[in-house]
Amino acid sequence: LNEGGLFGEREGWHLPGFDTSKWAARDLSSGLPNNTAGVGFFVTTFALDVPAGVDAMFSFVFDNNTATPAGQAYRALIFVNGWQFGRFISNIGPQEVFPVRLASNFWKEQCL
Repeated sequence: LNEGGLFGEREGWHLPGFDTSKWAARDLSSGLPNNTAGVGFFVTTFALDVPAGVDAMFSFVFDNNTATPAGQAYRALIFVNGWQFGRFISNIGPQEVFPVRLASNFWKEQCL
């Protein structure tokens, strides 16, 4: 299954079109509120300049040296348009590059 058991997944937070307009803006490097342990969902959107009809390859690259503080253990689930493309566990590895094929009829410019 592509769906997990996290509350945000059950609520559809990772799906395209979910309304995040009432979410507080927060820089990813700030971590979770009050520096507590837990689960946070971060969403971003961006435009891609890919010609129509072109299937393009992109990758999400995680660099453990940029964590705050450096070397901080964390986990990330990578969703693109509701599809899970990877799981990153910083202190286990080894995968740091997660390729994502973006067919022009599939991509809706939303990424979690």
